[in-house]
Amino acid sequence: MSAVDTPDGRDRCGARSVEPPRERFGQVAQLVEQGTENPRVGGSIPSLATILLLLGAAGLTACAADPCDGLCTEVAFALDGCLESWGASWEEFGADGRRDYESTCQNEWAAARAELQVRQVPEQEDRCDAGSAALDELGCDELRVLYLED
Repeated sequence: MSAVDTPDGRDRCGARSVEPPRERFGQVAQLVEQGTENPRVGGSIPSLATILLLLGAAGLTACAADPCDGLCTEVAFALDGCLESWGASWEEFGADGRRDYESTCQNEWAAARAELQVRQVPEQEDRCDAGSAALDELGCDELRVLYLED
């Protein structure tokens, strides 16, 4: 399976590739052509394209856990733990419950991520990691200020 799975050049994680998809595995096509039209002994180290192709076939290039999806989950659980003490409900967040809030957050992140260039994704993921670390330090009072008070 290639690292670019969609016709518009998006990778499996949803980010746009900065290079055209067909150029990525050009070395493999060249290797096949050499093997059939100009047979010769190849080197002992496979080309980058061959390595990527083999990793993809083995399922080793799957997307890592997305820290922004994880942040959505963490925020949903944190809010859920505070709602009763606030006398609030999920409806105030435009959700039917914790899972609905989490799913909506993750869907909004997926849409935002799809608009990013591949090189922009790590910066956004770093922000989510920082948000996750900060969330660990927040109590219900701070969350209320962030999420319920204007």
